[in-house]
Amino acid sequence: MNIVDHFLRHASAHPHRTALVIGKQRFSYAQLQRHTERVCAQWLAMDIRQGDCIVLALDNCAEFTLCMLAAAELGVMLAPISTSLPADAVMRSMQATAACYLIANPSVCRRFIEAAPADAKNAVLVVGSALAGCRYLDITAQQPASYRLGSGQAAADSDFLLTMTSGSTGDPKPITLTQACKIRRALDGAQALYGLGDAEVVITSTPMYHSLGFRLALLPLLIGGTSVILPHFSPRGWIAAVQQQRVTFAIMVSSHLEQIEAQLAREPQSLDSLHTIVSSSALLRPELKQRCIERFACDFHECYGASEVGIVTNLAPADGQTNLHSVGKALDYVELAIVDDQGRPVAVSTVGEIICRTTTRFSGYFGQPEATMASVRDGFFFTGDLGYLDDDGYLYLAGRKKDMIIVGGTNVYPEDVEAVLMSAPGVRECAVIGVADSYFGEAVLAVVIADPEAELDKRRLRAFCAQSLADFQQPQAYEVVSSLPRTALGKVQRQMLRDRYADYDATADLRRLLQRRAQ
Repeated sequence: MNIVDHFLRHASAHPHRTALVIGKQRFSYAQLQRHTERVCAQWLAMDIRQGDCIVLALDNCAEFTLCMLAAAELGVMLAPISTSLPADAVMRSMQATAACYLIANPSVCRRFIEAAPADAKNAVLVVGSALAGCRYLDITAQQPASYRLGSGQAAADSDFLLTMTSGSTGDPKPITLTQACKIRRALDGAQALYGLGDAEVVITSTPMYHSLGFRLALLPLLIGGTSVILPHFSPRGWIAAVQQQRVTFAIMVSSHLEQIEAQLAREPQSLDSLHTIVSSSALLRPELKQRCIERFACDFHECYGASEVGIVTNLAPADGQTNLHSVGKALDYVELAIVDDQGRPVAVSTVGEIICRTTTRFSGYFGQPEATMASVRDGFFFTGDLGYLDDDGYLYLAGRKKDMIIVGGTNVYPEDVEAVLMSAPGVRECAVIGVADSYFGEAVLAVVIADPEAELDKRRLRAFCAQSLADFQQPQAYEVVSSLPRTALGKVQRQMLRDRYADYDATADLRRLLQRRAQ
C-alpha cells in the first residue's frame, strides 16, 4: 500500500470525519479527497508526471497538505524549502533536485521570476493569491475534478520526499525518502511506539517544509486521525488549539516546549485532552525536562533521531524521572553503536560518534552518491552526532562532531560548558563555540544573553565556571548579545556564530597576562 491507499481506506470508512484543521479552515476526509483530485487534474494538465520533482516553497497551509497527497498519488517527488530563501538559493534547490516545477507563495514566486530565465513562469504555480502570468492553485473552485484519487500507479517504494539538509548557505543536500519509508516512520515510529489510535488529533506547530512538520501533518492521514496545523507558532495559539480541537498527541521541539511551559506557569490551564507529548529535534535541559514532566498531565517522552533515519531512541515516561540526562534507549528495530574516528566501537561511557542501522533509513542523498557512501557504511548511518551509551543502553548526547572544540589537544563538548553557564546567575541563554587561537589551537568562546531580571558580571561568571569546569573547558572570552541565530525549529545555528566571530582573539587578555608575568 502506498500513502494514498492508506488515506483512501480512512476516507472510505469515515468520509465525514475531520481530516484537516488549519486556522479557520476545516476539511473532512471526503472534502480533502475532492480537493486533492483537483490538484492532480491541474498537475496532469501542466504535464507533471511520475518521477518529476516539484520544489515546494509554502508556509503552513491547506495547499501544502493537498500537494503531499497529490504527489503521493502521481508518483511525484516533493522538495519542500523555506519561504525565506533568496531566489538564488531556490534555484540551487531546484538544480540539486532536478526539479522542473516550483509551487510557492506570491512573494517567493516574485523573487524567483525576477531572477530566473524569462520562460520560468511556465514552471511556476502560485498559491494564496493570483500572480500575473503564473498558474494559480485555487482550492476554492467547486467544479468536479476530471481525476479520481486512487487511479495512480505510484509504487510504495517510489521516491516521494526530498528533505533539504541546507540551502540558505552552501549547496543543498537532498535526503531521499520513499513512500514506504514515510509509512514505516508513521506506523512503526509513531503509531506503534506511542500507542496511537485511529482517531487521534495530532497538532503540527513547526514549519511543514521541515521533516518534523511534514511528518506530523502526514501522520494522522495515514492512521485515520485529524491533522491540526498551526499557520504560525505561539505558546498562546498552541494552547488554544489544543483546547479547542481536543488535541491528543504532539511532537514538539524543545524551544516551543520551553515557551509553552513558561506560559502555563504564568497562566495555568487544563490540557486534559493530551495523552502524549514527545520532545524532539534538540536536547531538553534536565531542569526543563523535569518541569515539563510535572507540568503536562500526560505521558512525556523524549526522542533522538535525524532526518536521514527517523526516530532512533525513546526515553519513555517510566524512565524520565531517573534518566533525565538521557534521550532513551534504541527502538526495537534500531541497532545503535558508538564508534571512534576510525569507525571502531568504543567502550561503555566513552564519547564517540553515534551510528545506527534501522528499517527507517533514507535511500541516499539525491544525485550525490559520494556523499551517500561517506555517510552510510555497512548499512550504518554515521550521524555526525557525539554521545555515549551507559551500561543499561541509555544514550547520552554530547553535541555535533563538527561542533567539538579541541583546546590544546583536548576535546571540549559545547553542551558540557553550556550546561554550567545556564545555571550561572545572570545568564538567560547561551551558546559555546570554538574560535581559532594561536595559543591553544582553538579557544572556547561563550556567547551569552543576559537575564534582564538579574545582573550579569563577567568576573563572577568566570569564577562560577572555574568551580564546575576543568581549565581547558572554561571559556576564554564572553560576548553578551541580545539574541542568538536560530533555525525555524529553535536550534542555535553555531556555524553562523563561528562565521560572525571568525577573527575573534579569545586569548588576547591571557597572553598579555602571561607576558607581564614573564617580564
